[in-house]
Amino acid sequence: MKSLKNTLTFVIPLTVMLITFSIYLLTNNIVNTYKKKISSDYSIVIITHTPLIKENFDTIAGIKVDKINTLSNRSIIDNVKSTLSDSSIDLLNKRLPHFYEIHLNSFPTSTELKKIRASLLNDKNIKRIEIFSKNHNQIYLLLLMINNIIIVLFGLILIFVVIILSKQVTIWFFAHNQRIMIFQLHGASILYSASPVIKHAIYGAFLSFIISASLFVFVSYNLNMLLPAELNDILNTKIFVELEVLKLFLLSFGISIVTIFGVLFRYKIKNA
Repeated sequence: MKSLKNTLTFVIPLTVMLITFSIYLLTNNIVNTYKKKISSDYSIVIITHTPLIKENFDTIAGIKVDKINTLSNRSIIDNVKSTLSDSSIDLLNKRLPHFYEIHLNSFPTSTELKKIRASLLNDKNIKRIEIFSKNHNQIYLLLLMINNIIIVLFGLILIFVVIILSKQVTIWFFAHNQRIMIFQLHGASILYSASPVIKHAIYGAFLSFIISASLFVFVSYNLNMLLPAELNDILNTKIFVELEVLKLFLLSFGISIVTIFGVLFRYKIKNA
C-alpha cells in the first residue's frame, strides 16, 4: 500500500503536466491549421489606375506575397453595355480602373495589416485598398491567446512538478539510504546502488505516459464529438498523432531522468 502511495505521488503530478502539454499540442495544431486555412482563403483587394506590375510585389511590408490574381471588370461592362454605343464601351474599358486580389503566404496580424496598408498607399498607382480581416482576425487572435495561456500554465505546472518529483525522489533515496550505503561500501556505483529508486521513477514515467497518451489519442480522434458542431470548420485539422505521442514520451522520461540525476548529483555531493 505504501509503495502504491509513493508511486502515485510521483505519477499524479507528472500526469497532470503531461495532460497540460497534451492540451497545448492540440490547441497548437488547431491554431496552425486554422492559420493555414485563413491564409489560403484570405486576400487583399486593390484597385489601380493602370495595370499592376506584379513582379514588383514579391513582398509587401516584409510579408511574402503568394500570388496576385487579376479580377475581371467584365461584369461592370456587361451591366451597362446595352445602354452604350461601341465607342462608349471602348472608352469605358480604357477608363475603368484595374482590380487585383493579393494572396499572402501567411495570415497577417492587425499590426502587419496596418503596415501593409501603409506600404500599398505609398504607391500612387493604387487607388483603393480593401482589407477583409475582422472576423478571421478575431477568431485567430482568440485561439492564439488560448494557446499562449496554456503555454504559460504549462510552464508554471512544469516548475511545480519538477519540485514535487525532486522531493519524492529524495524521499525514495532516504528510504533506501541504508541499502545504497551498503552497496557503495562494497564498491558498487551510485547508479547500481540507487537502482530501486531509478526503477520506481521509470515505472512512474511510463505509467504517466500511458495515461496521458491514451487521453491524447482519444481526444485527437474524437474532437468533433467532444466539442460543438459549430466549431467543426475550425477543428477540421489533421493531427500527426504518432509524432505528438513521441513528444509526450520524450517529455515524460526526460523530466523523470533529469529529476533523478539531479537528486543523484546532490546526494553524491552530500555524501562525498
